[in-house]
Formats: sequence, C-alpha cells, structure tokens
Amino acid sequence: MKELIINNGEQIENKPKRAATILEQYERFKNVPPNIINKNPLSLSEIAQKEGCEISTLESGIKTKVEEFAEKMKKECGSPSEQYVDLIDSLYNLYLQSKNPELVKEYPWLSSLNSYEEFANHFCPQATPNAHSFIKKNIRCFVETIVNPEKSLEVSPRSWYGANKDGIKEIYSTDNNWMLLPSEYYNFGAFDYADREVISEIKELLKSGYHRSDFTHSSGSAALSGIAKSGAILSAQDVEIEGIKIATGEHISYVSSESGIPVAGGKYGLGSVYASKDGPTYGYHHLNWFDEYHVAFGINKEKQEEFLRQIDFKYEWASSEDHPARTLDLGSEGIEIGNKVPLSNVEIVYFWKRHQTEMELWVKENCPQAKLVSLEAANVLKDNDHKINKIALQEGISVEEAWAKIL
Repeated sequence: MKELIINNGEQIENKPKRAATILEQYERFKNVPPNIINKNPLSLSEIAQKEGCEISTLESGIKTKVEEFAEKMKKECGSPSEQYVDLIDSLYNLYLQSKNPELVKEYPWLSSLNSYEEFANHFCPQATPNAHSFIKKNIRCFVETIVNPEKSLEVSPRSWYGANKDGIKEIYSTDNNWMLLPSEYYNFGAFDYADREVISEIKELLKSGYHRSDFTHSSGSAALSGIAKSGAILSAQDVEIEGIKIATGEHISYVSSESGIPVAGGKYGLGSVYASKDGPTYGYHHLNWFDEYHVAFGINKEKQEEFLRQIDFKYEWASSEDHPARTLDLGSEGIEIGNKVPLSNVEIVYFWKRHQTEMELWVKENCPQAKLVSLEAANVLKDNDHKINKIALQEGISVEEAWAKIL
C-alpha cells in the first residue's frame, strides 16, 4: 500500500524508492580500489627474524616446529587451521629461497624445500601417513588463499585462514589486473574479483558455445606425468597396481595406500575413477607442495560408457547383474565412471590460468582433441551465471553484452 503524506495541507503520494539494479550497484563500486595487499617474499634473514632466531639456527628451529606440527596432525581429522599459517608461510618463503643456487650452496639444507618428499624426509621423517595427509591439507589451503596463484578471489570479512585483516586480503600474487564482479552484497563487505584476461576468456567461451562436459574428474599437476605415461586417468587401485605412487588422490586413498590398510573398493585404494556432474571442482585431491596446481578433465559420457562396454567393466564390489558396464551415480559421493578413462575420452582440460603455457604443451602431446579452459573462467562463469542473466534481463541486452559491461 502506498503511503500518503501531507505537505502544506496537500496530499502527496510517497512513492517507494526503487532498489538499485545489479548493474547500477556494480557501476557504483567498480572503481573502488580492491582491499588487496600484495605480500613481498622474505629474504633468509627476514625469515630468521620472523622465526625469532639467527640464520645459523633457522634449520633446527624450523625442524622442531615441523615435528610438533606433524605430531599434532597424527590425530587430526578436521579442516586446515589458522594456527599453522605462520609456519607454512615460513616454509613457503624457504621454498622460494631454495631456488637461489648461491644460497643453497651456502646453506645446503635449503635444497630439502624443493618438494614435499624432500621436505618430509628432512624435517619430519617419522610422520605418519595421516600426518602427511593433513600437513598437505594445510599447505593446499595456504596455496589457495594466501599464495593465491588463481586469477580470481574473494575479499570478505567472512573469509578465513589468515587471509583477511579487517576485510583486507593479503596475497603473494602480484601480476593481476583485478576486475570487480557483479554482486548484490557489496554493502556487506563481500567483493569477488577476476583478472581481466579471465573475463576476456569468458566472452570467447560464450561465443564458441562452450558448455561443460557430462563428467568432470578433478586432479592435480603432480598426476600429469603418470596420466601421460598410462595414456589414461586411472583409479587409485590401478595406480597402485602399475607401481605408481598416488600423487593427488583422495585423503582416504592416500592414507590407506601408505599404511597398507584395506579400504572399500580395493585393497589399497578406491577401485574407480570418480567424477562430478557439476563441472570442475577442487575435490579432495592434494596439492602436495607450493609449485603444484589444480587440473580437471571434462569427460564425454557416451564415449566413456562405450569404452566400459568394450572392456566389459564390472564394479568388483557388486554383481554384474546389478551393475553392468556403465557409469554409476552415487549422489553426493560422486559418480563412478570405471577404473580407467582413456585420454581420447577427454574433451576439456581445465587448469589454473597462470599455468596455461605448460598445459598447452601437455594437451598437445597427450590429448590434442581436448579444449583448454581455465578453471577461473569456468568457475566464474558458473558462479555468476544467474547474476549476469539478471543484468541482461534488467537492461534488455544479451548475456554476452552483459559480460562486456564489466570490462
């Protein structure tokens, strides 16, 4: 009901104020500098100062802290914790320093920061499989939120893991041209950004008629050499059979394969490749170390099911009458798509855009039929689809034109 107000004895209709459209809100905030601070890598002396010691005792000091960390991770079964951010920050900066040959010559122990295996052998050789897995979970969270090699991010007081201070995001990534994404929640302090080249890629994807694959399997860069060698994505169990160490598999597979504890679906690991119907996700796979990155594979359903029929694949935990050679949707647990996915069935390869050059080479050599799409473009497109569609409807323009409005 409209309210009537009296002005000098005259009744005047008080029209309710029109709410701002998404595009109007975007225009209001788009030129506000993002609350992002670029962190500078630390020198060796600065790392020692941060750790409260001299360079001469830095190795032993870090070793003590890592051993305590590993001991706590033996029984850990939760999410990564802010408690370990400072230690992992020191490890990250030591990893950066390990790339300096002159420093490594002077301090040979720095070479143990080249990979997770070398790090673990040097700093926590007695760590249990469970401890290794949860140390990696903390490393992965640090990479994703503070190193932030991804060309998209959220700045919000609700964010966590040491990445925000009074709504300010501190990251080590420095070469991005951040573009604000549309939202209806700017007044709550929540801002999403993507690099300009990600938005440009989205425009090209829309022109090309891009749509995500039927199935998407999430993995990581550490698995690429094994996948190339096999010419296929293999289940954890098949990786073990081939004598390859699980590089990025789910936590339960990693722990069980290291400890020799049998798990459902196979003696030492899951007996099927798992996929999602919702496009690329980050899943439960590991980023083992600071130089690794996420990769995902878009898989054609018809081709994969035809392959399963050709090899007469059966799920070994069930009778062939109940579960013939086909993919199997387990709901929230994902979709089982057989124990092997030939690379010829891959139609999209997703990756962090920062690693586009090496992924172009890998795809050219191993599955040249696949389309390359950045994880940032795929996820920004999916997450903002409804907002962009609403802008298009409100403004009477096409979806492509709506995306162009934020460039």
